[in-house]
Amino acid sequence: RFTHQGNAKDLDEAIVLDREALTLRSVGQTARSASLANLALRLSARFDHQGNPEDLDEAIAFHREALALCPVGHTYRPKSLCYLSARLFTRFNHHAEDLDEAIAL
Repeated sequence: RFTHQGNAKDLDEAIVLDREALTLRSVGQTARSASLANLALRLSARFDHQGNPEDLDEAIAFHREALALCPVGHTYRPKSLCYLSARLFTRFNHHAEDLDEAIAL
């Protein structure tokens, strides 16, 4: 609904629910990567909408954690690499030191 109507309260609620869902996934569980990615995507959307750098930093941290759960050959590894690379590139626009890592990913 946030995507169609732009109500920030919907996005905030989605983030709260994604955080709750993440607590239901065990640390190290491969399926946890999906919950981490979902939360990171919502935080990224909020950064894009509101510009809070903490949201972007947290999204990157969650994307890194999700990637760590997707070893080489894992079905979601390419998507996880792309998400992390994209967010690092976004942060590069604010902090130049992230460009090298974004290119490597």
